[in-house]
Amino acid sequence: MPGSARGVIEAAVARLAAAERLLVASDFDGVLAPLVDDPNDARPQPASIEALQRLAHCGQTHVAVVSGRDLAVLRRLLGPHDDFMLAGSHGAELEAGAPTAAERRLLQTFRSRLVQAMSGIPGAHVEDKPFSVAAHYRRVPGPHRDRASAAVEEIVARWPHKVVRGKDVVELMVRAATKGDAILSLRRRLAPTLVVYLGDDVTDEDAFEVLGPDDVGVKVGPGETIAGHRLEDPSAVGLFLAALADARQLRSARSSRPEVGRGGR
Repeated sequence: MPGSARGVIEAAVARLAAAERLLVASDFDGVLAPLVDDPNDARPQPASIEALQRLAHCGQTHVAVVSGRDLAVLRRLLGPHDDFMLAGSHGAELEAGAPTAAERRLLQTFRSRLVQAMSGIPGAHVEDKPFSVAAHYRRVPGPHRDRASAAVEEIVARWPHKVVRGKDVVELMVRAATKGDAILSLRRRLAPTLVVYLGDDVTDEDAFEVLGPDDVGVKVGPGETIAGHRLEDPSAVGLFLAALADARQLRSARSSRPEVGRGGR
């Protein structure tokens, strides 16, 4: 990382560590866990999880993982971390409850259409989530990409609700929910003084967009972004979170020390 960029990140860490009440929120894939061809093989980096655990145990500090993943899958991939708040399905599984019978029927209809359209395309995968159905392209070989894209786009054109596009995935949402909605909900619930959000995908721009002028948005990896800061990859995320945890723990230790009176010795 160039020296100037390192200085900006270090200044952001110092400002976040000094916050009275802090919310640390992060996407999962591409941030806490490196991107892999098979989503089931994704594993969070131990350094990032250890740092988030330390942050969660600092005073006046909350940790949230916000993902497009199904909440049940997100829990399985993260393991038993009860000190983290989780928002799945782009925030739809934060407070929205279960899908209605009509929503389930609509999802099943379009799931069947996607499965049929993508049958015979090597590497194509259709994923079911409580509030959406997603078509994945990541493992589709180059010569078949155009065919897969055309098949999905024909179905997307008939979808009556929100469509979310990410890296090598198109998702049909039965309820309008974004990662920005999740951040706003967490902000209302927790009333943090400052928020830091880390994300790598186009869907994370919704979260960056709702951050306040004093909050910190961190884009992980290449690509255009409205976030004010950037880290190279998930390994750099681990270093960033560890530095924030160190500084936040130091602040908590200092604030918990009893004040020494001005009187006699």
